[in-house]
Amino acid sequence: MKKIKLLLFVFLLGTGMLSVSAQELPEWQNQYAIGLNKLAPHSYVWPFQNKESVLTGDYQNSSYYKSLNGAWKFHWVKNPDNRSKDFYQPDFYTGGWADIQVPGNWERQGYGTAIYVNENYEFDHELFNFKKNPPLVPYAENEVGSYRRTFTVPENWDGRRVVLCLEGVISFYYVWVNGELLGYNQGSKTPAEWDITDYLQEGENTLAVEVYRWSAGSYLECQDFWRLSGIERDVYLYSTPKAHIADYTVTASLEKENYKDGLFGLNVQVEGVNAAEKPVLSYQLLDQQNKEVFAGKIAGQFSEGTGNYRLNDLLIPEVKAWSAENPCLYHLVLNLVLNLETADGKQHLTGREIGFRTSEIKNGQFCVNGKPVLVKGVNRHEHSDKGRTVSKELMLQDVLLMKQNNINTVRNSHYPTHPYWYELCNKYGLYMIDEANIESHGMGYGPSSLAKDTAWLVPHMDRVKRMYERSKNHPAIVIWSMGNEAGNGSNFEHTYDWLKATDSTRPVQYERAEENYNTDIYCRMYRSIDEIKAYVAREDIYRPFILCEYVHAMGNSVGGLQDYWNVFESEPMAQGGCIWDWVDQTFREVDENGKWYWSYGGDYGPENVPSFGSFCANGLVNAAREPHPHLYEVKKVYQNIKSSLVDSKDLTISVKNWFGFTNLNNYTLNWKVTADNGEVLASGNRIVEAAPQEEVSISLGKVALPKNCSEAYLDLSWTPNEQPVWSDVLPEVAYDQFVIEGKPAKKQSGESLATVAIQVDENTGALTSYTVDGEEMLASPVVLSLYRPITENDNRDRNSARLWKAAGLNQLQQKAISVSKNSKNTTAVVELQNGENQKVGEATFVYTLDKNGKLSVKTTLEPVDTLVQTFARVGLTFEMKDEFNRVKYLGRGDHETQTDRKASGRIGIYETTAERMFHYYVVPQATGNRTDTRWMNLTNKAGKGVAFDSDVLFQFSVRPYTDQVIDEARHINDLHRTGTVTVHLDAAQTGVGTATCGPGVLPQYQVNNQDYEFEFTLQPLK
Repeated sequence: MKKIKLLLFVFLLGTGMLSVSAQELPEWQNQYAIGLNKLAPHSYVWPFQNKESVLTGDYQNSSYYKSLNGAWKFHWVKNPDNRSKDFYQPDFYTGGWADIQVPGNWERQGYGTAIYVNENYEFDHELFNFKKNPPLVPYAENEVGSYRRTFTVPENWDGRRVVLCLEGVISFYYVWVNGELLGYNQGSKTPAEWDITDYLQEGENTLAVEVYRWSAGSYLECQDFWRLSGIERDVYLYSTPKAHIADYTVTASLEKENYKDGLFGLNVQVEGVNAAEKPVLSYQLLDQQNKEVFAGKIAGQFSEGTGNYRLNDLLIPEVKAWSAENPCLYHLVLNLVLNLETADGKQHLTGREIGFRTSEIKNGQFCVNGKPVLVKGVNRHEHSDKGRTVSKELMLQDVLLMKQNNINTVRNSHYPTHPYWYELCNKYGLYMIDEANIESHGMGYGPSSLAKDTAWLVPHMDRVKRMYERSKNHPAIVIWSMGNEAGNGSNFEHTYDWLKATDSTRPVQYERAEENYNTDIYCRMYRSIDEIKAYVAREDIYRPFILCEYVHAMGNSVGGLQDYWNVFESEPMAQGGCIWDWVDQTFREVDENGKWYWSYGGDYGPENVPSFGSFCANGLVNAAREPHPHLYEVKKVYQNIKSSLVDSKDLTISVKNWFGFTNLNNYTLNWKVTADNGEVLASGNRIVEAAPQEEVSISLGKVALPKNCSEAYLDLSWTPNEQPVWSDVLPEVAYDQFVIEGKPAKKQSGESLATVAIQVDENTGALTSYTVDGEEMLASPVVLSLYRPITENDNRDRNSARLWKAAGLNQLQQKAISVSKNSKNTTAVVELQNGENQKVGEATFVYTLDKNGKLSVKTTLEPVDTLVQTFARVGLTFEMKDEFNRVKYLGRGDHETQTDRKASGRIGIYETTAERMFHYYVVPQATGNRTDTRWMNLTNKAGKGVAFDSDVLFQFSVRPYTDQVIDEARHINDLHRTGTVTVHLDAAQTGVGTATCGPGVLPQYQVNNQDYEFEFTLQPLK
């Protein structure tokens, strides 16, 4: 292995020892060793076969492109000293080696241990006998993967330049061709390239890559994700003429007076030019219909084998601007041709799609094309079952799902992503925050922060430069981010200064800069609504508040999203944020019994493996890209058309167009009025004229409600007039619903349909039997419930799980004080006790059974007011045999809703089952809740069962597992059925909040410790 001489200063803090030593260390222990012999970072200059392939972006089918993905020979060791040191020699025999798929992390292919941690360095742990000491990483425990494959160069590449590109390898690697060292690279999320022309031979060539799990670069890659290793992105070759386009920068903006006309500029660098050659650069710009906008040729300025071609700004009147709403793209074709040699093989044809748009901070607001934009965003890690190798198909699925759910912004957390992702965001329309691969969270934000250590300026600057140079020509990128959770200091000040001087067309943000000068956006994470309000109320601010992360979507979460957006839509300088995050970082595994589950931190390796548990499971979708219930809330809250009911008599509504660039006449309003029995009373559709940001009023006309209708529901639904490219159907993009009060329908008891009998336990005061024609309906007593299977947020909320369990609410018992009967009812007064026989409160149950078999259960709760501040819920719970699993109800649906997450639920009559109501969160927890319920029926297949209702709105859930089973399960495969379904009827239930990382349940959604009185009725169904 090649060595370099380092003067290493090692401070042994905490031991009282200070030593200074000079010794030889490998490059992977040195933060300055960011690369050897690599090409300078640049925009992609893939050579295309012809102009048509440039227009389609199909560079991979060019005869000058060769993928090296696929099966490679692979050898893995736990200790660098045990690696095959001469494996890169062409005559080294790999017959005994296994195959491994490239790209793909080796931990997902049977080697090493996948480790999930959040803030700390996984190698800073007793398991690896190491304490963090930058730039050093463990030596004896540092895994090494040796990769080998062969390739041949196509015949038509003869006489041309050949480049090897590795798009992403973690963490550090050396690379050889035909036994010759090309160089090395440190920095896993941007491409590294080598000119291998002089290393090639006729026929078969040997490529060898030696990858180290950890390196000095790992100190800047301490992101909240699985710590994995290996070649995780594409490996390929491409060929250009000797005289080739090395880089180009496009200016595609709008004039800033009216934001109507486009400004086009071009700066191209050419290398490999001989003294006698003066290549001509031709350029052509075409619109979406491939019609030429303009074209021309540029003569270059040459010096020592390089050339520079510059085109000053050209004006394009009334250009079609790019935005997330209307992602209009133009095609740029560049062709470098030698004057005297124009035959095939002597020209470098490249190009890309570009978009004309501006991105700026204007009057304290973030603006695109001169218009303030609300960031309806999400963070996205690269994740699949292969690790961080994501297929093009999965990337496309991510983009389509985001567009279908009204997301307009994605933050590449926390590193530049696969190049195809940028093309998709350009095409389908997503604003992008591109983020440098810098996070040194494990060093903290104080004096030890690498942001403050000038010895780490070189890798900081390198990572920012490589991010910028690679992706500078993408219209989707509207904001640069210098990194994440790495403290702040001179290194980020220098990178900010460089980035602002290099690119004046985009804002730059960095969360840890807070209100220091080196961020254009106040982009804090997980701030509360009150903190946002306090910021925008100040008179000294000049930067918008855009949360880089908020409403942490871990488990049953995203409570209070609408409350955030009430602020964003009313305060001009509070402009939204990016939800953490898009996809659960979990893997689907199967246990020894054949039961599948989602794995998370700590599920691999020895028991003491470093782990941050299930904190990787915080997506809006699961790892298979199936929506969690909270994604429906995101779609609703993020919608760009919002209405309010002004007058219920003639159904006058006020409609606000929140689009920035789209008139509402591009959409159709479909409306209907539905009675509470499901009958549609009126319906219609119309086109509404409303300019961007305009609010208009429209009247739909009077609708007479039937006498037997106690309420009706006005539903508004908006669909585009033309099917968008991101959907296979004509999608609903926005909806609202309003309750119209009618005359209360008379409740009719009706004739007796069955013989009903009840029993109340003399010792507990609980209803223990409810028989219908002699058949028992209950599988467990009906008891009071103040607890729920703990959600991940409950565990972190200071008012929730810890206090609930300490008070014994999860072990609630009823001890009868008195049980009395008369001709009308049975009354039970009980003392509520916890598992320690401590008094929790008193409750009174009044059971009234009428002649028609209708049972009323009236409950009064008087809790001990010094016990806890809040309850998880206040309601009744019991079990029924699992044959009673069919649910029909009138309430919000047809997905799970919570008191602080119910904007997305529409009131209607829904039919479902206990199984369908249960959502399989990665860690089992409370789920399936329905809010604002009017009535609920629970029956078996034959329609026999029980009807439940109340005089006031209530919540309920029916689950195929008991609360205890759910509460004790840590994975899905821990769940087991007991032959019953668990029913909860709640007068109140606390919201879900976002306390795993952010604010807990807001006060208005908490169930406070106070007296409660509520009543439910049960009636047999036959």
